[in-house]
Amino acid sequence: MYSWESDHVQSRQDKREAILATALRLFADRGFVGTPTSLISKEAGVATGTLFFYFKTKEDLIDDLYKRIKAEAAQALCRGLKMEKTGKGKLRRLGNNAVTWGMRNPEKKKFLEMFAHSPFVSAGAQEEGMSHFIFLKDIIHDGIQEGVIRDMDPALLFCMMAAAINGLVSRASVVKDPMERDRIIAEGLDFVWNGMKT
Repeated sequence: MYSWESDHVQSRQDKREAILATALRLFADRGFVGTPTSLISKEAGVATGTLFFYFKTKEDLIDDLYKRIKAEAAQALCRGLKMEKTGKGKLRRLGNNAVTWGMRNPEKKKFLEMFAHSPFVSAGAQEEGMSHFIFLKDIIHDGIQEGVIRDMDPALLFCMMAAAINGLVSRASVVKDPMERDRIIAEGLDFVWNGMKT
């Protein structure tokens, strides 16, 4: 049975998703300043007024994207972690998950890199985005307690691990041969682990 109300809700949701997907692509390609809301509206196929119905400002749109992508990335990093029993196993799984997510989502990865410390992302959005990654610091802290990870500031180790994995994703993404790419990923993850272990 046809329901105008459910169809209308679906249509509104579709427009919102179209705006977000278009904004992600444009922000990743052109940055904040080079992406006017008029261009987002035009490429999303909606009126500029429609964009502002869903997002009061361009900063609100960026905040929404930032929080959404951070939550998605954190969820991807968690896959299979409960199956790992050792600190090394957990970190290895995290690394593999991070590389896989980064390679499958280049626009989202680029967006996060561009806006990680941007004044265009509100402090509240940054705090909410990082709250999804508390489990990483816990894993590092547990590894330090187990004696398998260097006894250093967990936040520093987390930052260094993230930077190394970002570099690994960038390098692996340009390698066309699957076997060579797998070798580079394995060597890169070994490098990350060797830098963290005691």
